[in-house]
Amino acid sequence: MRLFLLILTFVPAIVSASDIATSVSGGVDNRLENGGYFELGASVYSVNKVDIRQSEHQTVQPSLLISGMYQYNGLFVEMIHQSQDGINLGYNFWNSENWSLDLLVANLKSSWARPEGVDPTTLNEAERNSYLMSEDSIYVGAGFRATRYWGDHYVFQYRIVSDYYDDQGIQSSARLGKSWQIRNWNFHALGSVEYSSATLNQHLFGVSSEEATALFPQYQPESSFSYGVELGVAYPISESFVFRAMYRINMLSDEVTNSPFNEADYVSFFNASISYVF
Repeated sequence: MRLFLLILTFVPAIVSASDIATSVSGGVDNRLENGGYFELGASVYSVNKVDIRQSEHQTVQPSLLISGMYQYNGLFVEMIHQSQDGINLGYNFWNSENWSLDLLVANLKSSWARPEGVDPTTLNEAERNSYLMSEDSIYVGAGFRATRYWGDHYVFQYRIVSDYYDDQGIQSSARLGKSWQIRNWNFHALGSVEYSSATLNQHLFGVSSEEATALFPQYQPESSFSYGVELGVAYPISESFVFRAMYRINMLSDEVTNSPFNEADYVSFFNASISYVF
């Protein structure tokens, strides 16, 4: 699931419901039309190791690129790699010249989960350390998204979702983006503020007294804010092939960096891709 969420990518916006990664990189023309796209390609990405549980981490990795988004009469599905918001299923219920309001029925992102059916109090120290290394899981949330457009180059988006799959808590974000074109090169910049509830931080980064070991001492984080900046560029190689590159850095809050699982103060991500757009 982690790899799948990393390899998804984005193309110019052609529908009304739109993740900000699509809107800011491709403009907002024709955002009220039904339609969609599918895209295949190859990419290479580089990301620093942030968490001790990333046992198979590699700094640079190639990946298959699979992407798509589609809307029909307000119903939409989005799979967008350069988005920070995972996969979205929802309904666009209101539009004006400058605003778009969406109901997010399912927002899917990667997460961590402890092995099910295990009582940590019955484990010895070594077994609890193994237990705390966790397993890949998924966050499935529902909520609301509001997008504000200024002309063809500025986009603001606010979203809030709450997990209903495993009661992992609330995520929210506010992002402001700008795009501009120089000859055939389309550049974009995006600034982000993200909120995580105490419940979510405890699920992802906390250690209870029953789980605690010498390696992973007890830790109970509160709610937190993190901040990020992204820069990207896209270039049409031909009518159907597109080259894209982007760099993003997210500064993590103390609630995350103080966790015994944490290994870095920031997340640094670079991606370059060539894809065919159907």
